[in-house]
Amino acid sequence: MKPKTILIVYKDDLWARSLCTHFNGIGYRVEMVRVLSEVIRRVVNGHIHVVLLDDEVEGVRAWELVSLLKTINRRIQVVVISSEESLGAVRQLRGSGIFYQAMKPVDFNELRSAVESAFEKIEREGFREGLLSFFVPSRVLTLCSS
Repeated sequence: MKPKTILIVYKDDLWARSLCTHFNGIGYRVEMVRVLSEVIRRVVNGHIHVVLLDDEVEGVRAWELVSLLKTINRRIQVVVISSEESLGAVRQLRGSGIFYQAMKPVDFNELRSAVESAFEKIEREGFREGLLSFFVPSRVLTLCSS
């Protein structure tokens, strides 16, 4: 079984280190980055499952980055840890396809529950895709032409 990998995208070292320690302690593989190009590279490589995202990184708002990440990998689950309370910003976050929004200061139990649920969703969708892939015409045509 592949390790469950969380990518923490942050601008505050103390916050990121405490999250890293918490999730390492409960058995997740955790990577931390603070540069957008590195975030994109790791998501493109495909080994990231869940992203814990600060509300802004290098001047890019979370909802803009979530849209990009979802374009690269539609199955990735993004939990935004935000201090943003305006209704417009919350609508943009939800419209971008986030899995969950946690508010700062972060509650570790709430975040742990959100991450566990995100991994459960990934497993459910992966099972469904694997089970139904034989019924998708393009997949059937590919198998028949081999």
